[in-house]
Amino acid sequence: MFEIKPFRLLYSVRAKVIDEEYFGFIFHYNGNCLVKKIGQDNCTPFYLRSLSKPIQATLMVDFNLAEYFKFTQEEIALVCASHAGTKAHTDVVCSILNKIGLNETFLLCPPAAPLDLTDYDGVKRPIKHNCSGKHALMLAICKYNNWSLCDYTDILHPLQKLIYKRHLELSGSDSAEISLDGCGAPVFALKINEIANMFFNFFCNDKYDFIVRAIINNPYIFGGNDRLDTEIIALGRKKLFAKVGAGGFVLVYNTEKKEILIVKMSQNNNLPRRIVALNALFELGWIDINPAPKVFCNDLGDFVGNYVCSFSFL
Repeated sequence: MFEIKPFRLLYSVRAKVIDEEYFGFIFHYNGNCLVKKIGQDNCTPFYLRSLSKPIQATLMVDFNLAEYFKFTQEEIALVCASHAGTKAHTDVVCSILNKIGLNETFLLCPPAAPLDLTDYDGVKRPIKHNCSGKHALMLAICKYNNWSLCDYTDILHPLQKLIYKRHLELSGSDSAEISLDGCGAPVFALKINEIANMFFNFFCNDKYDFIVRAIINNPYIFGGNDRLDTEIIALGRKKLFAKVGAGGFVLVYNTEKKEILIVKMSQNNNLPRRIVALNALFELGWIDINPAPKVFCNDLGDFVGNYVCSFSFL
């Protein structure tokens, strides 16, 4: 096992008593150069989880899928998304499936309730899973290549071999540990410097620019209400790309400065990740306002305490 030393990035205080503490790592890269690191990762590999989705989507270029199936910008954004599963999102997934001549029954992601329950009808379905867009793209690649559709999540399937190879090509890594993600597809573990290198190679290659632009131009379809990547993209005013991943990940790319910020929390808790990421972005000057909460209340709305960030980029 790897010895790592996460840093206490955030804590909450109730009546002068520290109530909760949240640990993790922050990395700031300029080009391939590490500018600042908070926490000692000791070259530990971490599973990328949904950070992989834009990298998986690069296979569209290999087969000219966006043009072949006439995918719209919304559809391109959705296949990279960890979406909230509202009707606005599932309609786009249906559109993709219709274009490739398939339907929801071909999706191998598990039936799920949407992350946003606004228009939820109480029925769990695969198309409502936050990874259904990714799975729709996997089916599109298989359909185009006449590969089997019933086992496309198998690590030995030609599709998954290509996805694994692409992660190694862009990251510069010789190999990656493999496990299963929550949606049933393979997931890979890379070191933080390899993740940063992979995304720089993704962002700096013009042939992938249509993916980046589709995401930045469609922040709601890319996530939804209360989704951190949607919030960051909107705050960035067309200059920030953001992607969250389960396990406490968020990666942000500044398209003007060509810099990357990576936050990896030790806990899989959305609120601390949001507070830490937004405070880091605000201190870096990448966003003009910081909407992260600084206080918290009880269920009656009474003031209870404060959130305190214990890191600084200043």
